[in-house]
Amino acid sequence: MSSYAIHTRRARSRRTRLIAAAGLLIGVLLSAVAAPAFAHDELIGSTPAAGSAVDALPAEVTLTFSGVLLDEPGATVVEVTDASGTDLTGGDPVLDGTHLTQPLTGTASGEVTVIWRVVSSDGHPISDEFTFTVGSAVAPVETATPLPGAPMQTVDFTWLWIVIGVVVVGLGGALVAVLVARARGPRED
Repeated sequence: MSSYAIHTRRARSRRTRLIAAAGLLIGVLLSAVAAPAFAHDELIGSTPAAGSAVDALPAEVTLTFSGVLLDEPGATVVEVTDASGTDLTGGDPVLDGTHLTQPLTGTASGEVTVIWRVVSSDGHPISDEFTFTVGSAVAPVETATPLPGAPMQTVDFTWLWIVIGVVVVGLGGALVAVLVARARGPRED
C-alpha cells in the first residue's frame, strides 16, 4: 500500500472520529439545554377561572394542568377558603389525568381563595394560588403565595431556553463545519 493511500485512510479515519465526537458533543449539549424547557407542569386553566366572578359558590373547583400529575398519598393539597378564612372544601381532591377536582361545600360571598400544591409529572412539587369572586363584589388582583414549605413556580423561562437551544445548535453546526474543513486539510490537485 502506498504512503498516499495510508495517509488518505488515516485522514478519513481522523475525520470520521472528529465528526462523531462533534455529533456526540452536540447531542449532549442539546439534551442539557432541552431538559429545563420541558421541566415542571403548570396550571393552564381553572373553573371558575382565576379572577372571575360567579353568582354562587360552585359545587367544585377544577384545575387543569399541562401534564399528568403524580397521584401519591399526600402529594395533592387544595385549600379553598372564603374572605373570612372559612374552609369551603368538601372532601378530598380527585386527580384524573391532567384534571384536579376539589369538591366544595357551604356558601360564600366575596373573595374565594384557592391554594393548591401538586407533584408535577417530573416529580417536583409545584404550588400557587388564585382567587375568584362569589356574588357581585369586584374581583381582586390575583396574588401568588405558596403553601408553607412548597416551592413556587410562577415564572416561565421557556423562551430563554429556546433561544439558548438555537444558539447551541448554531454553534454546534459551526463547530462541525470547522472540524470537517480541518479534517479535509489543504487539497493537492
